Amino acid sequence: MKVLGGLALLLAAPATSKIDPRYAMNVTVYHLHPKKTGARPINMDTGDAEGDLYFYLDEFLLPLECVNAASKDNFSGGDCKNPERVDPDLVVSKVDLEVDSRFTAYSACNLCNGTDPFSRQPCVIGTYTCDCEGLWCNKGHVGKSNISQKFAPVATTPKCGDSMNRTCGSARQHVKDCGVCMARNAIELLGKDTCSAADLFRYCTSGGHGHFGHQCSATSHDWECWRSNLPRKTGGFWYSTLKEGQCQENSATGSCGWKIRSMTSVRNDCLQEKLMTAVEGAGLDCFGACGPRNATSPCWIGCFFDTALGPKARNSTVVGGLPTEMLVSAFTSSFDSEAQGGCPVVPDATKLLVINGTVDSIVV
Repeated sequence: MKVLGGLALLLAAPATSKIDPRYAMNVTVYHLHPKKTGARPINMDTGDAEGDLYFYLDEFLLPLECVNAASKDNFSGGDCKNPERVDPDLVVSKVDLEVDSRFTAYSACNLCNGTDPFSRQPCVIGTYTCDCEGLWCNKGHVGKSNISQKFAPVATTPKCGDSMNRTCGSARQHVKDCGVCMARNAIELLGKDTCSAADLFRYCTSGGHGHFGHQCSATSHDWECWRSNLPRKTGGFWYSTLKEGQCQENSATGSCGWKIRSMTSVRNDCLQEKLMTAVEGAGLDCFGACGPRNATSPCWIGCFFDTALGPKARNSTVVGGLPTEMLVSAFTSSFDSEAQGGCPVVPDATKLLVINGTVDSIVV
């Protein structure tokens, strides 16, 4: 170990796998985050290319979503204040992981602003707090969530619907209170009442003006329908990697659930530019009618989603537009070398490791 400027410098060395080789597999994940939090996904959520593209495309909706008066008092309002969306120094990181393929239930991990958005309990600002979305989460394994099943799922069964109404119906118009009610009664609802985690999540976020569970219709705001249709477009998976499951040098084989193989980070504005350019190139007439690019204008945003999702996605669940593969390629090609047209690497974001709100080490 070396010390430079009061920070520990750890020389990277090849490490033998601590994951049970019978279940070991490699996955590549991505995540959008403030540069200062570091690229290592400790107590963070990530997604495969399609899954993180779902999260990422929602960035283009924020100018419309966050001026909507109804957004201020629901789950959507959290997005408008979410530092992983609005921090002025965002980067996107690509992380190659080796994981134990025996996945567990997904944990929703959020960067704390003082209060855990799910449990409503106090948390330390600048740290990540994680909440299990299933009956039980094995913290030693990687959590996994299917985007299509979670955000564009099949209809709730009558039995489950009746149980949720009976148990938490009085709190449904207040997303925070509803979430607490669901958490307290999750075991019963997920068990004998045959509800799924998606049912519970959708119930609370669609009770008032919540957008995750919103059922798009001709009377919906355009941004609500686009938001509802994004998971239908991208699909994909989200992953949660908790600190308890990270492999350490002294981990016994089979005792941990994930380890980092490599990391690369690029600036968010560079990746965003590549996505915008790709979509604009496929909708020249529409964008041309809007005048010079203004990514916060309703005209430009409308052209972006009409091109990406198809015009019917404004007021129905019919999704078309650009091939998903084209959008994914614009997203992932940002991590190509600069010689191949990729974005410049951000060294600090790949090296800085922040634990419990403080700089712990710089890995080189």
